[in-house]
Amino acid sequence: MDMQNLTYALLGGLAIALMFTIYSDIRHRKIYNFVTLAIVLAAPVYWYASGQLGWQFAGMQIATAIVTFGIFSIFFALNWMKGGDVKLFSALALWFSLTKFITLVLVASVLGLFVTIFFAVSHKMRKRKGPALIPYGIAISLAGIWAVSEPFFNHFG
Repeated sequence: MDMQNLTYALLGGLAIALMFTIYSDIRHRKIYNFVTLAIVLAAPVYWYASGQLGWQFAGMQIATAIVTFGIFSIFFALNWMKGGDVKLFSALALWFSLTKFITLVLVASVLGLFVTIFFAVSHKMRKRKGPALIPYGIAISLAGIWAVSEPFFNHFG
């Protein structure tokens, strides 16, 4: 398998992992650690296959993931996010350039608004007690799938 095919296979694997995350977050309200770990462990292989495995590039990706984890850990401490969401954002930070990742976070935020509205209205219509549990992993995963697929559909940017 040549490197370009390996790159595409890894991006496809990332998309599949994110689709599984959508399913598990809807069905069980859980983002499994083994999925997040697989995303993290596949990132350096992706760097190598895409020809970006260098100290400067790897350092930037790891620094972005650490900063992401730190910032979103504050949201976790404030009970605005769950731990799986924090870990998933941090794992995705390893896959995309800083500008692409910031865009991913913004897209996830907008999608998160729609996910929140949908699940809050659904919770209210079913007359369930207590606060609605919002599976924010859906928005994060959809934003990740968008980030993976965007270069294939946008040949102008």
